[in-house]
Amino acid sequence: MQDLGRFLITSHCLGSGSYATVQLALDITGHQQAACKIIRRKEGSDLRKEMKEATLLMNLNHPNINRVYAVDSDPEFLYIILELCTGGDLFTYITTHPKHRLCEGEAKYIMYQLLKALKYLHDRMISHRGNVPYFFHESLADHKPENILLFSPGPYPRIQIADFGLARPKAYQETLHVCGTISYLPPEGILALEHKHLGYVGMPADCWSAGVTLFAMLTGSHPFDFASPSQSGVSLDDMDSQGFVLSQRATAQDERTKQRILDGQICFHEPIWVFHNQMTFLITDPLIIYGWVAKILVSHLLVPDPQERSTVYAALKSGWICMDLEELDQAYRERIRAQFP
Repeated sequence: MQDLGRFLITSHCLGSGSYATVQLALDITGHQQAACKIIRRKEGSDLRKEMKEATLLMNLNHPNINRVYAVDSDPEFLYIILELCTGGDLFTYITTHPKHRLCEGEAKYIMYQLLKALKYLHDRMISHRGNVPYFFHESLADHKPENILLFSPGPYPRIQIADFGLARPKAYQETLHVCGTISYLPPEGILALEHKHLGYVGMPADCWSAGVTLFAMLTGSHPFDFASPSQSGVSLDDMDSQGFVLSQRATAQDERTKQRILDGQICFHEPIWVFHNQMTFLITDPLIIYGWVAKILVSHLLVPDPQERSTVYAALKSGWICMDLEELDQAYRERIRAQFP
């Protein structure tokens, strides 16, 4: 075991990537388990810059944000001690669900937590997207479902935004550094990817990703990334953990996805989105009414123009959230705040 202050790093590997591994850690003072992300430092990296960026993460304290307890380093590696989540990630939770999508109530409960976490960040002028901190150079940390963790197993889970590799302070400022999975980039991110002189602002991009995540929870598919314009949305089961369609024509598919994102062509193919404007007064099926109200929120979060896109504050006041706000808030206080020190 490796000793890092009050933490002992075990040899038990929780996960690994090209530049980092995650090991189980033991907090010998707090008598609890944690996770240690061990990142190989780049040659000539600036330790002072790395520690400054780590301080940003350590200062975050919210029940729906994966907590950073401590940071340490040696000449080869950076060690980041994180709160341990044992329920897997939202992507896996959706794809392994019997219906390959979540029910309306559970999707709303998770979305409410996600919006509260983003509000906490945006209140502090921090976005989950933005420039890649130096020590997280391998990360793709836009808050797609893979980067939303379940604190523990079970239905109606407490979720945490994780992997803040792209966390950006002063999120109202424009960034020229575009990172993230193409399927989850907003239109302004796609344009900045294509035209290096363009930039985009982090907070509206967070809201775009929230819209994609909500769509995925309700349908099990992606609003823009599907096989062809004539086909229904591709299942998340048909996509790998990076969000790309598993196809020999991945490059061409990426180009089609980019264009749909730029055009705002949302694929509302599922029956839950059905609504007839002329027959409003005749609709009594709650699933259709809820689906229509959810569709409004998704549409407002996926507006191509970032200046017209819904903010996290507006999303929290949307009809879809407010129609069950009392129950959501009560469940949040009872099930989440009670667990949060």
